[in-house]
Amino acid sequence: MDESRKQFDEAYERMQYDHFGSNRDFAWKFWQASRAAVEIKLDDKVMVEDEFDRGHNCAIDYCAEAIRAAGIKVR
Repeated sequence: MDESRKQFDEAYERMQYDHFGSNRDFAWKFWQASRAAVEIKLDDKVMVEDEFDRGHNCAIDYCAEAIRAAGIKVR
């Protein structure tokens, strides 16, 4: 199960009032649509001239991977 679906299931279980009746699949479609609308722009990578630049680029990759794992797009 991907991280976005896991977060959805946890949120769905916490809802005090179920606006979607028992139609979990219908609610899941809305959740996916809301996540699809979110897109994050990270800093561009830089030309590697020293260890700081290498660390900068590594951090960009690490952040992008973590954001995608949460089901959010990265440009």
